[in-house]
Amino acid sequence: MKKVGLLGGTFDPPHLGHLIMAEEARLNKKLDEIWWLPNHIPPHKKLASGISDQDRIKLVDKVTELHPAYRLCTLEMDRSGPSYTVDTVRLLQKEYANLQFHFIMGGDSLNNFHKWYKYDQLKEMIPFIVISRPGFLISDAETPSRMTVLDDVSVELSSTYIRKTLKEGSVNRFVLPEGVYEYIKENHLYE
Repeated sequence: MKKVGLLGGTFDPPHLGHLIMAEEARLNKKLDEIWWLPNHIPPHKKLASGISDQDRIKLVDKVTELHPAYRLCTLEMDRSGPSYTVDTVRLLQKEYANLQFHFIMGGDSLNNFHKWYKYDQLKEMIPFIVISRPGFLISDAETPSRMTVLDDVSVELSSTYIRKTLKEGSVNRFVLPEGVYEYIKENHLYE
């Protein structure tokens, strides 16, 4: 059975931290593919930049071009309303019953997992791969029943920081994949 990692997020913009998470999960859990799922309306935070959904999709598409195992999945972008992970996983498991899905998340997201919509159902539906992040301790309270924590590699990098430095004109271009950086510059995003 093919194993697929699901990496959801606002990806506003996608950066090397996201790529490191995806690749660590792929290598460590021997995943066949990583599906990148940009959120349409994230239920836990506001979209901070105001760039269009189409631009966010194009930025994630630039990331998926970097590896043959990466795929763009616009399921959440195509739906209306908030992007609840439990609904996404349920739909994917129904539509792709021949695939084994794993959900990839950062340690910072795990700390708020108990606040996710129907987290009690979600934690039983799918195995989780958690990438540790500096400054975030992983507790056992309300964690998924099938969870692997990867803590050999972690990167403290945030989209908030990248948006700020892009606006200021002082971004370290190496925190963004080449295609993402070029698309942002060509389309004057985050200025």
